[in-house]
Amino acid sequence: MTRRIDEDTILQLLLEDNSDEENSSESEKEDHIEVDPAYVSVSEDEISSLDLASIEKQMPGTSAQEPNELIIIPSRNILRGKDKHKWSSLKPKSQGRTAARNIVHIRPGPTRMCKNELDPLCCFSSFITDDIVNIIVTYTNAEIVIKSEKYKNVTATQRPTDACEVRALIGILTLSAAMKDNHLPSKEIFDTTFCGNRYRSTMSNERFDFLISCLRFDDKSTRQQRRQADVYAPFRDLWNLFIAACQENYKPSSYLTIDEQLLGFRGRCPFRIYMPNKPNKYGIKIVMLVDNSTKYMVDAEPYLGSFTKTDGLQLGEYFVKKLTHTVHGTNRNVTMDNWFTSVPLAKSLLKVPYKLTLVGTLRSNKREIPTELQNKRTRKTGTAIFCYDNELTLLSYKPKPQKVVFLLSTCDEEGTMDETSKKPTMVEFYNQTKGGVDTLDQMCSLASCSRKTRRWPLCNFYGMLNIAFINSYIIYITNNLEAKRKPLSRREYLKSLHHKLVEPHMQKRILVPTLQTGLRDSITQILNMPGSSRSSLTLETEATGHPIAKKRKICAICPSAKRRMTKTSCYKCNKSVCGEHKLDMCHKCLSS
Repeated sequence: MTRRIDEDTILQLLLEDNSDEENSSESEKEDHIEVDPAYVSVSEDEISSLDLASIEKQMPGTSAQEPNELIIIPSRNILRGKDKHKWSSLKPKSQGRTAARNIVHIRPGPTRMCKNELDPLCCFSSFITDDIVNIIVTYTNAEIVIKSEKYKNVTATQRPTDACEVRALIGILTLSAAMKDNHLPSKEIFDTTFCGNRYRSTMSNERFDFLISCLRFDDKSTRQQRRQADVYAPFRDLWNLFIAACQENYKPSSYLTIDEQLLGFRGRCPFRIYMPNKPNKYGIKIVMLVDNSTKYMVDAEPYLGSFTKTDGLQLGEYFVKKLTHTVHGTNRNVTMDNWFTSVPLAKSLLKVPYKLTLVGTLRSNKREIPTELQNKRTRKTGTAIFCYDNELTLLSYKPKPQKVVFLLSTCDEEGTMDETSKKPTMVEFYNQTKGGVDTLDQMCSLASCSRKTRRWPLCNFYGMLNIAFINSYIIYITNNLEAKRKPLSRREYLKSLHHKLVEPHMQKRILVPTLQTGLRDSITQILNMPGSSRSSLTLETEATGHPIAKKRKICAICPSAKRRMTKTSCYKCNKSVCGEHKLDMCHKCLSS
């Protein structure tokens, strides 16, 4: 294999924190469950979307006396599949130099759109843009107007929202991801004795539940017309803006991975998928293109089941060509599993305008595979057979007695065995580059803001936020490393992002005259603003929510002979001041 993968400092920072441990008013008319095509008409032994490295560890038939070896078929140079596809058992003649499609080295990193962004909020705002927030505000307010008609007395809980409050709502979801509180009921999250004052200082529990129930992402009045053409219409506009931001803000490396992510969802959805090998079993399938070196999500497309319009292409070929359209003509390599890989796709990607190479597992029922490469009793465990068709290389590898794995590559014409591991180089390369989407999915689950819901657009919104957290963090650590600054860990990054998202809303909330004194004191402490207006009864509240009375101290300004005792202190220098030397000012004047 000509290409190699370098270790990246970004990946280490991404994974360092991973060791820690509604009523729907627009439900679908029918609960439609669709089985993922990857599990249709394929036996369990034929599913090769498995870890080849783990298979090696479980090999009962291999030993030190039976090393992996390469089998060459000298009796027949030409092999044919069931569809008469012709393969050669002989290696193609070397032209004396490496093929141009294998000489690729692209350094990944942010584009000019967010090259110099060092602040967590700026990095995150590059993905959850003002346009996305404005769409949420517009259609959420339209839903609030509809729901407010059902109340006799409209209170502050049912008032319309704005962009500042929507960002604060996203900030609450961000903190729940950092603290792993997303699985808790909202009553427990907003309980100060259980989760502290952070949630309650941003907004009330009732307001949070009301906003979550009213979140909308499209025009409800025209939805039925748009859904006839696109079943994903309730979330399509927001999704397209987010994907465009992901494509514009980052340049991926030479090695990409295509695989699926399953957003767990058991409510009503016309394209809900059943995948038995996933932890959630039921959910919304998102096919993703991920940079293997940094785990940045470059592009994604929801799988809509029978509603997917493939323009006459096979499903796997359609998704590969659609997701890679931003890297066409760059000679990058794409690693995929057997749901996508096919011989026609491999040949098509080599041509203009695609100019991409492919490495992927191949299902054993493909008609292009010759019978000589199938499993036989006389074949030893750990053997490998290669056959060639110009730029295509087909590998038949037997890791254990009852299993044969087929791999197809368009960037490995040599068909060699690794001297260290005694395994085919193609298998080693596949194991190195296949885990991009799986690692991204794992990071999303370890710091997730997803909450229980019956509405699939809201489930997609949570999944979009989880990806935005990771993509923005990759931009953040890359820019800070290039600026020779130590970046925050992912947990601290999310906590810092939460603070910056909710701070403007807290500053507006503290000016409300009817705000409770305890909440006002909590907000002033969080924002490091002037203390409470109470004199002798001033209390400090810790992050745990337990109040501690302040001790009396001598005024620092009065003469020592007076010995005036006070509990009030200056918010800047923290020196004790009595009532004679305390000034009363509004918050606008103090901040100016």
